[in-house]
Amino acid sequence: MAAIPPVILVFDVSALSAASCSEWREFARVGSCYLPQVVYEEMKMVFDRSPDPDLERIAKDFHRFYATSNWNVTQANAHHSALKIGAGQSLTRRARVSLAVGRAAYGLSQTFSSSLVVLVTKDRSILQRLYEIPEVNLCGITGEALLQWSRSGSRPIAVIQKIQQFRTAHGMTATPAVSHCERQPVAVVAASKSAKPTMVNQLMMPEWVPDTVSMVMAFVGLAIAGWLIHYMVQLLHQKSPVPTAPSSPISFNSVSTNLAPSS
Repeated sequence: MAAIPPVILVFDVSALSAASCSEWREFARVGSCYLPQVVYEEMKMVFDRSPDPDLERIAKDFHRFYATSNWNVTQANAHHSALKIGAGQSLTRRARVSLAVGRAAYGLSQTFSSSLVVLVTKDRSILQRLYEIPEVNLCGITGEALLQWSRSGSRPIAVIQKIQQFRTAHGMTATPAVSHCERQPVAVVAASKSAKPTMVNQLMMPEWVPDTVSMVMAFVGLAIAGWLIHYMVQLLHQKSPVPTAPSSPISFNSVSTNLAPSS
């Protein structure tokens, strides 16, 4: 049995009407796409006589898309106490269709026990009903969550939880699902741990040696910097000119005395 079970997507009317044709194609990246018979009939009815022009356009686009797609219509149906209508409880047509879709998804989970069946709907009440069914291969998500899943590859939380339950129920080791690029570093680390230790790893160095070496290097650096500063100061002093002493002023009396005629 595969570690990650194949995914079967089951759609209701609300999920289909909230998506576009390009998004319907993207959904197929996640898994096989199924339409309960009741949903197919609802879409056909909207296509034939819908008073809403937007819904009519969506129905026309979907029928053109379905004709060339690999989607399937299923008549699967199974009953569960969480999917029953309470006694004396009156439901709208939309609510009855949602319950029928839930029973179809539950029936597919019984038929394909080795696959994960995911119901895609905007109906919060049917999602709550599915949550109450203790099946390890059945869950529900919204259309927005499916769109993000199909584009980014990131599984919704409800799907991750069900995959873990599925693996536990089938005796598989619960390992996190990661992409190939996330597994590569783990393999590298495991290989390095199993490699034979080298002589460098075997030689143990006391813890105080690196600190002592760092301190000595710091002192040596400070000493060199001080010597360079002292040398630059001495060099500047040698290049500056030495000031000369001013000459004594000439005495006019002595000059006149020298110039006087001798007697």
